Amino acid sequence: MRKSCLALSNSGEAAGGRLTGEVLLENVLTEIDSLLSQGILSNNREVSGLLGAVEDTLMLIGPQLRDTHTTMETDHTATELAVRRGQTPPIGPISLANDNVRLDTSWETATGNGTYPGFTLAGLVCYKTVESSVNNSFQYLTDTDTNRYTATATASKPSYQISSKVVTALVSNPATEHLTQPVILTFRHLQVRAESARMNYTCVFWSEGRVHEEGGAWSRSGCTKVTSNATHTVCSCSHLSSFAVLMALYPVQNTFELRLLTWLGLSLSVVCLLLCILTFWLCRSIQETRTTIHLHLCVCLFIADLVFLTGISHTQSKGGCRVVAGLLHLFFLGSFSWMLLEGVQLYLMVVLVFNTTIRPLYLHAVGYGLPLAIVIISAITYPDGYGTTQHCWLSLERGFIWSFFGPVCTIIILNTFFFIITVWRLAQKFSSLNPDLSNLRKIKVFTVTAVAQLCVLGTMWIFGVFQFQEEGTVVMTYLFTILNSLQGALLFIMHCLLNKTVREEYGKLLSCICTPLKKRYTEVSTTNPSSNQSQGSRSAENTGESQI
Repeated sequence: MRKSCLALSNSGEAAGGRLTGEVLLENVLTEIDSLLSQGILSNNREVSGLLGAVEDTLMLIGPQLRDTHTTMETDHTATELAVRRGQTPPIGPISLANDNVRLDTSWETATGNGTYPGFTLAGLVCYKTVESSVNNSFQYLTDTDTNRYTATATASKPSYQISSKVVTALVSNPATEHLTQPVILTFRHLQVRAESARMNYTCVFWSEGRVHEEGGAWSRSGCTKVTSNATHTVCSCSHLSSFAVLMALYPVQNTFELRLLTWLGLSLSVVCLLLCILTFWLCRSIQETRTTIHLHLCVCLFIADLVFLTGISHTQSKGGCRVVAGLLHLFFLGSFSWMLLEGVQLYLMVVLVFNTTIRPLYLHAVGYGLPLAIVIISAITYPDGYGTTQHCWLSLERGFIWSFFGPVCTIIILNTFFFIITVWRLAQKFSSLNPDLSNLRKIKVFTVTAVAQLCVLGTMWIFGVFQFQEEGTVVMTYLFTILNSLQGALLFIMHCLLNKTVREEYGKLLSCICTPLKKRYTEVSTTNPSSNQSQGSRSAENTGESQI
C-alpha cells in the first residue's frame, strides 16, 4: 500500500499538477486489482482493512469527479459513482446498478440532515472475486437467530455460504449508522437455487467491530430480507456498509429412525466382517494371495465401520473429531487400495497365468502404505480439513474432500480397466480349442464377486458424495446408510457362504461342535432305559414277596 501511494503521488507530480477525479479513480482501482490478484485476503482483518480503505478513498475521490455519473469496471471490481452539485440539496430517487447488484435510495438519504457542503455523493462498488479469495471464516455470522433452529425440523446449527458478490454502498452523508429511510439492495445469486426447508437466504453486512479477535464478521443487524426467489434476493438495510447475501444451510435431521438404522445395520456389518476375518485367517484350505487380500480388505472395513459407528457424530471435541476423520480417511482408502490389488491379482491370473502371486511386501506397501501417505500429505497440507461442525469427516473447504474422492475415483477407473481386460481374456479362453474349464470357471466366479464388491462400495460412496455435501437430501442419506450398513453382510455372503470350500469347513466346524453334544445325548438316552428296567424288576420282586 505504501508503494502504491508513492506511485500515485509521483504520477501526480510527473503530470505537472493535480490529478483529475477520473484519473485518481482509475489509478486506485488498478492498485486494488493488483492487490486482489495477489490473493492477499488471508484473514478477516485484512478484509476489513480493504473494505474500509476502499470506502474512505472513494469518499475523497467522488467530489473531484467531473461527470455527474461515472462508471468504471476492472478485472476485480465494478464501480459506479453519482455526484450532484448545486446551491440546494438534490432530491429524488437514485438507482445504481451493475450485473450483480442494484442499489435503490434517494438523494435526501445520501445528503443527510447535516450541513450541506455543496455536493452529494452516492456510490456502489462490486467486488468480483472477494467471496472466493478468502477462507471459511469469511462466512462466519456473528448474530445467529436461535429462533430459526427451533422453528425448523433440524436441531443442528446451520452452516453459511456466500451466495452473492460482496458490495460496498456509500454516500456523502456522514451519519449512516441509522438512516431515516432504508436503502434497498437487490442481489443476483451466484447459483440458481430456491429457498426450502433446509436452506434460506440471509441479508448481512460486514461488521468490523463486532468480533475483535477475528477482525470482522458478517452481521444481520439492521438488514432484513424483503423477498427472495431462486435468482435474486432483495434486502432492506437501515445503515450503509459492505453487504452480501449468505445462504444458510440446515443439515438433514438425524432422526431416531436414521440412528436406529445406522446402529442396527452397522452392527450387523461389523459382526459379518468379524466372521469374514476369522474365516480368512483360520481356514487353511483357502489360503492364497486372494484370501490375504480379502482378509485385509475386511480388516480395513471392520475398523472403519467401528470408528464410523462410535465417532462420526462426536464433533464436540475438535481434536478427537480430527482423529476420527483421519482414521476414517485412512481405512476407507485402505479398503479401496485392497480392492485395487484384487483387480491386479485377477488380471495376473488371466493374462500371465504363471507367477500370479504378489509378494506380501508389495501387498502391504500398496494396501496400507499408499493410503497412509495420502493421509499424511493431506494432514500436512491442510490440517483443519479433518473434522467439520456436522460430521467427523473431511471438510468441503479448499476441495479437501478430493483427497479421498480423487484416489477412490482413480482406483475405480483402474479396476474397471482391469475387469474389462479380464472378462475379454476369459471370453477368448472359453472359446479356445482346449479350455481349462475348471480353472476358467473359478476365475469367472472370482471376477463376478470382485465386480459386485466394487459396485457395492463404489455405489455407496457415490451417495456418500451427496451425504456429506451441504445440499444432501434425506433420500441420499438413507441410501448411503443402507449401503454402508449392508456391505459387511454382502462380503460375508459373497466370499464365505457362496464359497463351496468355506461351506465345507463350516460344516466340519459345526459337526465338531454338534458331535460331542449328540454323543452325550446318546449316552444319556441309552443309560436311562437300563436303569428304569432294573428299577422295574426290583419293584416286581418286592410285590411278589409281599404277596407271599
